Amino acid sequence: MRLAIWSVLLAVAAVGLALVARQSDGYVVIVAAPYRIELSLNLLVLLVLAGYLAFHVLVRLVTTLAAIPGRVRAHRAERARSRARQALNDALLAFFQGRYASAEKAASTALEGEESRAVAAIIAARSAHELGRFTEREAFLDQARGAAPEVDQARLTTLADLLLSQGRHDEALAVLRDLSGRDGRNLRLLRMRLAAETALRRWDDVLATTTALAKLGGLAESEAAASRRTAHLGNLERKAQDPAALAAYWKQVPGELRLDATIAGRAARLNLALGAIPEAQAIVEAALEAVWDSGLVALYAECAGDSALPLIERGERWLRAHARDPALLLTLGKLCMRQELWGKAQSYIEASLALEPTHEGHMTLAALMERLGKPQEAVRHFRRSAELAG
Repeated sequence: MRLAIWSVLLAVAAVGLALVARQSDGYVVIVAAPYRIELSLNLLVLLVLAGYLAFHVLVRLVTTLAAIPGRVRAHRAERARSRARQALNDALLAFFQGRYASAEKAASTALEGEESRAVAAIIAARSAHELGRFTEREAFLDQARGAAPEVDQARLTTLADLLLSQGRHDEALAVLRDLSGRDGRNLRLLRMRLAAETALRRWDDVLATTTALAKLGGLAESEAAASRRTAHLGNLERKAQDPAALAAYWKQVPGELRLDATIAGRAARLNLALGAIPEAQAIVEAALEAVWDSGLVALYAECAGDSALPLIERGERWLRAHARDPALLLTLGKLCMRQELWGKAQSYIEASLALEPTHEGHMTLAALMERLGKPQEAVRHFRRSAELAG
C-alpha cells in the first residue's frame, strides 16, 4: 500500500515537472573567456541534479569502503562472542551431566570471550576440582579474580565450597567470614559456614549461625534443633573436667533443651563422672517429668546417693503411669538391690524380663542370685545374658 502511494506521488511530481519545463523558455549563459556556453534552464537543472546524485553516490561508496575493515572486525568479534557463548553453554551442560573433562575443555574455550570469561573460569575450576586437578583449579579461579563484585563473590563462594569438600575447614571458614561481611543474609553462605563451624567444633559459633539460619528460614525446625543439640553436647563435653564450669554452662542451656533426653542424659553422665550425684539426679528427674524416655530411666539407677529410698519412692510413683515399662522396672530392681531390698528387687527384675528379656536384665538378676546364694540360678542367667549379647 505504501509503495503504491509513493508511486502515485512520484508520477504526479514527474508530470508536474514536465509541464513546468515545457512552459519554461529560459536559458543560462556561462562565459569563461575565451569560452561561452549557453544552456537552457531545464538542462542546467537536470545537470545540477545529476551532479548532486553522482556526488552523493560517490560519498556513500567511499564511506562504505572505509567502513569495511570495521565491519569485518565487528563481525569477527561477534563470531568470537557467539563461539564463547556456545562453549559456555556446552560447558554448563557437560558439568551438570558429570562429564567434567568435557566441561573443563569447553570452559577453557569460553575463556576467550570477554563477556563469559569469569563464569567460564569458575566452571572450569569446579570441573578441574572434580577431576582432582587442584593446581589447575587454582589457576582457573585466579582468572576470575578482579571481575565485577558479584562475579568475585561467586568466585569466593566457589572457593569456599571446594575447600569444604577437601576438608580444609579453617581456610573455608576464613573465606566465608569475609563473604558474610558482604552478604550476611545469604542462605548458602550461612549453610556452608555452619558446616565448617560444626567440623571445627566451634560450638558457640554453631549456635549463633543456627539461630541466624532459622530466622531466615534456611533450616527446618528439626534441623535447627539437631544442630543446637549437637552444639550443646559439644560444649558440655568441653567442660567435662570442671564441675564449676559444667554447672555454670548447664544454667545457660535454654530450659526446653535441658528437658531434651539426649542433652539431659549426657549432662547427667558427666555430673556422675565428677561425683556430682545430686545434680545428676535433679537433671534426670526434671527431664523425665517433662518427657518420658527409657534411656533416662535406665540412667536413673546410677543417680542414688547414700540412700536409694527417695529414688525408689519416685520410681514407684512413675510406675503408676508406666506400669509396663521394662526399663523402669529394671531400674527399680537395681535401686532395691542397692538398698538391699532383695525380695522387691527380684520381683521388679523378673517383671522387667517378662516384658522384655535383655542382656542387662539377666546380668542384673544373675548378680542378685549370687548375692542370695543361688549359684545355679546365677549361672543360668549369666548364660542367658551371653546368648542375648551374642
